[in-house]
Amino acid sequence: MLESMEADRAFIAENDARILELEAEIYALRCSIALLEHAKKPAQERLDSYKYPISTLPPEIVAEVFLHFLPTYPEPPPLVGPDSPTILAEICRQWREIALSLPALWSAIPLTSTVKTVTSLAPVWLERSGCLPVSITATDDDELFPVFCNLIPHCDRWEHLKLSLENTDNIDALNVPMPLLSSLDIYLGNQCLSESTPLDLQRRLPSLRSVILDDYGRPSFILPWSQLTSLTLRYMYPRQCMLILQQTLHLEHLVLSFLEPGYRPDEFPDTVLKRLESLHFEKRSHLNAVFSTKLVTPALLRLHFAILVDSDPIEPLKAFIAKSGCLLHELRVSEDSVSEDACREAFPLIPNIILC
Repeated sequence: MLESMEADRAFIAENDARILELEAEIYALRCSIALLEHAKKPAQERLDSYKYPISTLPPEIVAEVFLHFLPTYPEPPPLVGPDSPTILAEICRQWREIALSLPALWSAIPLTSTVKTVTSLAPVWLERSGCLPVSITATDDDELFPVFCNLIPHCDRWEHLKLSLENTDNIDALNVPMPLLSSLDIYLGNQCLSESTPLDLQRRLPSLRSVILDDYGRPSFILPWSQLTSLTLRYMYPRQCMLILQQTLHLEHLVLSFLEPGYRPDEFPDTVLKRLESLHFEKRSHLNAVFSTKLVTPALLRLHFAILVDSDPIEPLKAFIAKSGCLLHELRVSEDSVSEDACREAFPLIPNIILC
């Protein structure tokens, strides 16, 4: 029994010693933690008082930065992704409030993403744009065109419209009043080639000033041509182009490219474009030289003359410039159709001659 009691005392003494040892270690650790907490406190106070430089900017400055983050209106940003204003509204509460307070951030609306994205975000962007005029970019894709049609009730706010149409049946969707529309960019695929009567929009577009019309053959629209100051006609017959240009009294900028079927310039009298400052024959064609014989442009400053490789542009250009009596500031011609020296010798009074 004595042996048993001795063993108990030894067991108790051993564990008491171990507990004392552990308590000493715990105390030492607590002292270390207290020292670290003391050292941490000023660092935490400095961190709590720190503000990121952009967080110190006044909201109106942040708003200006946001607006410069976007492409220049009317070009649209993407609906989603790192270049979208949507991302600005997801960074923090302050940025979201600023982004949602800026209607201009949402006023260029692209209907060109996935169906799910466009369907969900297009109405949101339209609402966020408030009462501002808007820029719409769209196609008549079978799944996306209904989203565009849902915006038609707001056509009184459209300022810029860029639309790609492949289906003739969808052209009539544009037969609505668009009182603010100043620029219209329409691409019509050759599936839209039709002998049907062109859609007359002359009374629908009182503010229209700029048109880009990629049509095939004959125009699918009758527009208020006399209002325009800028016009691009692509993939149209020369005869149709001339009929349109005879109505463009205020035109200042003109871009042309033709379909190739024959053209008889003697069908038409000279067309005088008194205010035209820039003329760009976009596509290489023998028709450029032929067509230019019927244009008179006394105010022309810039001319881009694309011509076939085996054609000499010097004589047609001399005839055109002499007939118009214009004082060109810039002439661009195809580099493989003529040398720069020949151009400078032929046109010594034109300060800027560029081969491109």
